[in-house]
Amino acid sequence: MISARVYAEHPDLALSHTIRSLADVEIGVVSDAGTDPQHDVYFFWFEAPDFEAVEAALEEDHTVADYSVIVERGDRRTYRIEYSDRAKLLTPAMTEIGGLTLESRSHSNGWVLRMHLTDHDGLYALSEYATAEGIRLEILSLKQTEETYDRFDFGLTDEQREALVAAFVHGYYDEPRRMSLEELASLLDISPTAVSGRLRRASARLVEEVLLDDDRA
Repeated sequence: MISARVYAEHPDLALSHTIRSLADVEIGVVSDAGTDPQHDVYFFWFEAPDFEAVEAALEEDHTVADYSVIVERGDRRTYRIEYSDRAKLLTPAMTEIGGLTLESRSHSNGWVLRMHLTDHDGLYALSEYATAEGIRLEILSLKQTEETYDRFDFGLTDEQREALVAAFVHGYYDEPRRMSLEELASLLDISPTAVSGRLRRASARLVEEVLLDDDRA
C-alpha cells in the first residue's frame, strides 16, 4: 500500500471554474457523506467571506448542473452539488484501480488529493488516465506503508524510492521522454544533480538486490 498526495488541474475538472474565480475561498469534499447513485452528486464544504460570490461562481460553472445549501454555520457552508455532463472526474479511474481518496481540497487552479493506492502500478495507471484526459497530474509526496516497506524495500531510502517512482510515473524513462531531468528536479524540489544521484544510486541498489545472485553480490 502506498500513500500519495497529488495535484490535479484541468479546466473541466469539477468546480475548476469556481476555484479559479474565488482565490480567497477554500473548498473541500465532505468525505463521510454519501452520493446519489442516480446522479453525479457530491457534497462540498466552502469557507468563504462572501457566499453571494460563491453562488454566482457556481451559477457560471459549466461543471455544475445544480446546487443547494445543506448546512450553514458562520463562514462555512455545505453544498449538495450535481455535476454536469461536462465535468471531468478522477474518481472513476480511482475506483477502477482500487484506490481510495482520503481527502480532496481546492488549491491554486485545481485540487490536491490525498489517496491510498495498492501499489505503484495503480499510481502509474492513474497517471496514464490523466494524460489521456489531458489532466495535469503532479505527485507532491509519496510514502509506502510499513507493510509494503517490509516486503519491497530492497534497501532503498525514502528519497530514492520517491525519485524512482516520480521518474517512472511522469515519463522520464519513456521513449521519447515525457519529462526531462530538470523538470523532474523541479517537481521534487531538488537540484538536477541530486535527482541524477538518487536515480543512479537507486538503480545500482535494485540491480544488486534483485538481479545479482548472492554469490556474485
